[in-house]
Amino acid sequence: MTSVATSRSLWRTAAAWLVLAATSAAQGQQPPPAKKEHSLTEATSKAFTNLKPLQEKQDWAGMLTLLEGIALAPGSYDEALILDMKAKLYATTNQLTKAIGPWEKSIEISDKHGYFSEKQTLETVSLLAQLYAQEGSTSKVPAQQQQYFGKSITYFKRFLDKTPKASPETMMAYASMLYYRASADVNKVDQALLKEAREVVDKGLKSAIKPKDGFYQLLLTLQQQQGDLAGSAEVLEFLLKGSPAKKDFWQLLMASYLQLSEKSREKDPEAARDYLVRAIVTCERAQALGHMQTPKDNMNLVSLYLMGNQFSKGTELLYAGMKSGKIDSEPANWRVLGRYYLEADMNLQAISVLQEAAKLFPKNAEIEVQIAQIFLQMEKTRDALKHAKNAIAKGNFETTKPFSVHYLVAYTAYDLGEIDEANAAIQSAEKFPEAAKDAQLPRLKNVIVEAINERENKAKDAAKAKTAPKKTASSR
Repeated sequence: MTSVATSRSLWRTAAAWLVLAATSAAQGQQPPPAKKEHSLTEATSKAFTNLKPLQEKQDWAGMLTLLEGIALAPGSYDEALILDMKAKLYATTNQLTKAIGPWEKSIEISDKHGYFSEKQTLETVSLLAQLYAQEGSTSKVPAQQQQYFGKSITYFKRFLDKTPKASPETMMAYASMLYYRASADVNKVDQALLKEAREVVDKGLKSAIKPKDGFYQLLLTLQQQQGDLAGSAEVLEFLLKGSPAKKDFWQLLMASYLQLSEKSREKDPEAARDYLVRAIVTCERAQALGHMQTPKDNMNLVSLYLMGNQFSKGTELLYAGMKSGKIDSEPANWRVLGRYYLEADMNLQAISVLQEAAKLFPKNAEIEVQIAQIFLQMEKTRDALKHAKNAIAKGNFETTKPFSVHYLVAYTAYDLGEIDEANAAIQSAEKFPEAAKDAQLPRLKNVIVEAINERENKAKDAAKAKTAPKKTASSR
């Protein structure tokens, strides 16, 4: 839902009404009676008699040509009336943009001399408001767009000031214009215009027992622009109660609750948790109705449970989802599953699902690294070494630095007394640029070198002892 779509619908409705009204005027209906002191000149009256046959043939172009040929005194009643007729003819032929100038000029002249009745004036003012709104909505030039919206607002205000019971469509169109004008510059939103738009919408909501949905949609847009997340969540709940099939509203409601949770996290943790629960329930309500069931949506629900420290539920949903295809079975998701099993102190399950993932994605080194790290935490050094070596053999690292894996092999191999393997790994680690910045590497390298030296010294001593001549009895 967007207020843009709503307003465009209004412009189409307004245009249809405009064409219908203009067609009626051009097909023989006399213009509204003016005040008695104003009348057409004889030349203009005579020219009008030539309009009828053209009108019967629906020769709108011919009628416009005839009107263009009438000599007019500037500011005269004749000029105001003919400008009004030309505008209606343009509207009849769906040349709505061309209708604006004549109508605007006719109103300007009438305002100075009081030619038109208030009813006719307000009808034209309303049309100008909607036509300028339409021009603004289709313009691609920001400055021009805002100029049109500004004129639209001016005409809407004039119309509404004299029309206590305006139609819902008019009020919605006016509120939309205020919103567009206020939010034109995202870095400098006009809060005063937003407030005025909100007042128009509130008035529209109170004007009927069952207000049009467009008012609620506009209210929702304004609330979000004003940062009224709690208010927008309330409106969304109301709209979904009446129209649960609107799947976009479910997404928006869940997002609103998540934002409210985030904003409350530091000041009111209890409220933050409550909003997070509402977000989870919103997603599950939507899914029960058949919405929000894409793999991404299902993964989002898992994330919500994990955010709420519901690791058992979150991991259960994630594992079942990947096995059933409801969630994408991809390395990143399996690694998330392993990580959160670890968060839940379920180390064996973490190892189990990651080993399952390693079989599904035999070329993925990151999974092997994660398994190695978990085994290291569990003090199963031999297993940690095995999977660290597997990671190096696969080699296609995504986020892990190869340096750290070679270092891990060196560390675990040394711990297991496999000095030569540790030495080879430390030499491989030294080839990466990270080695120059790592404070632990020189220490590990030193102890490995010491172990090698000690082993070599022992070997030398043993060799000497073996080759040394044995003492005989006589030598004693």
